[in-house]
Amino acid sequence: MFGKYQLKPDSGVNPPYSPAYPVEWGCSLRTVEVITRVERAKVVRLLTDAPFEIVNDRVAFRFMLSPGHSMAVHAGEMFDLMVTVPVRYEGLFTETHIFMYCSDPMGICAGLEVFGYTKKDAHYQFEEAADGSISGWVKRRGIPLADFSFVPDKDAPVVRLVDGDEQPRGEIHVRRLPHPERLETAYADIAYRRTPLKYSVPLPGRIAMELHPSVFDPIAALEPQILGAHFMFSDVYGGGFEVEDRRLIKRLTP
Repeated sequence: MFGKYQLKPDSGVNPPYSPAYPVEWGCSLRTVEVITRVERAKVVRLLTDAPFEIVNDRVAFRFMLSPGHSMAVHAGEMFDLMVTVPVRYEGLFTETHIFMYCSDPMGICAGLEVFGYTKKDAHYQFEEAADGSISGWVKRRGIPLADFSFVPDKDAPVVRLVDGDEQPRGEIHVRRLPHPERLETAYADIAYRRTPLKYSVPLPGRIAMELHPSVFDPIAALEPQILGAHFMFSDVYGGGFEVEDRRLIKRLTP
């Protein structure tokens, strides 16, 4: 079910502490990254309850295909859309995802339960052509969220999430558990991870991206201004205690 990875002891059936999925996983990764500028106040509102310092006014839309993902052996691949901002927190120069969508139930559970990802369910299309162009879409429960079309262009600018050689590393989120009796947080902490990732040199190109309004998934309300887009791939992408930096940084509530 999970390729070469196994469940930990006492996990899988009413686990006392271990998740019902392997904490180790692996795959390759193919990413169309669209760098945009978003009104800072909109990002601030989304991160009101997170004690992170927002670095700039850029937001990345990452359409990510993971061929051979071990949590999605039955499908042969997994897909994620990550809407990402660079942040700093207690010496970490990293990223947080303000919106996330995933095609696989185990990917959603693992990200949400262990690291506090904002993952929701989605269906997708990610089609690569022989000329390097990539097109696709993201829908949630039949409702369109995003359409994109990328065409390589060596003369297009390469714009990164932050200016300069140093880019943010890893991911940080506030992980929350809702209160069973009322609409508030019963438990919250800050979780960080840095997975092994060896991206290729960005291949610049031209992008067409349309975001569709949705009251449940208001990514279009960000009204992003596109600054640039590129394609990257990595043959190394995975997780687990032995291959990534995983930390519980701080408990917030109670």
